Amino acid sequence: MATIISFLVFSSLLLVSFPSFHARNNTNYQFYLKRVCNDTPHRNLCSRSLAPFSHNIPMGSPREWAHLAVSVAMSEYRRISIYLVKKHQGSPAFTDCTECMRDATVQLQSSEHELKNFDRTKFQLQMNDIETWVSAALTDSNTCFDGLMYYKGDQVGGVKHRVLKAAHLCSNALAFVNKLASSKNTD
Repeated sequence: MATIISFLVFSSLLLVSFPSFHARNNTNYQFYLKRVCNDTPHRNLCSRSLAPFSHNIPMGSPREWAHLAVSVAMSEYRRISIYLVKKHQGSPAFTDCTECMRDATVQLQSSEHELKNFDRTKFQLQMNDIETWVSAALTDSNTCFDGLMYYKGDQVGGVKHRVLKAAHLCSNALAFVNKLASSKNTD
């Protein structure tokens, strides 16, 4: 009988303490996420876009944070590319933009692949490639946005908004990549 009561008391304490542990852990990640996003040009977007995935990233791993930021940006570029092909295929206003978004997606895929298959012995070479590809993706989104500048209408406004968001995500990803390149910490 005493064993059953001890087990019930222990189980109750475990159940009661687990949510507070989870909340403390969640608070630590929120604090850390806010801290790592402070070094990005679009802090609020950084926090919002990375928060759903941040619990899977070790706090002190610049490579993992850079990989996550690049993956989130790549997903956004991919969504825009698909949207442009479905909704605006053949439209002269969006032809160049569609090509730019596809090119940017490929650049970010290459970056993501390098970050995923990181080799410490090739650190400088890989970082140079990744920085170049992420910068090229950002240039592609800026080219798309600039090409749409002279068009008006709700349709164009919606695309401009999406492209601008992608550019901001890419700019944040570049900040993470630059931080990784300067840290020399490949964990």
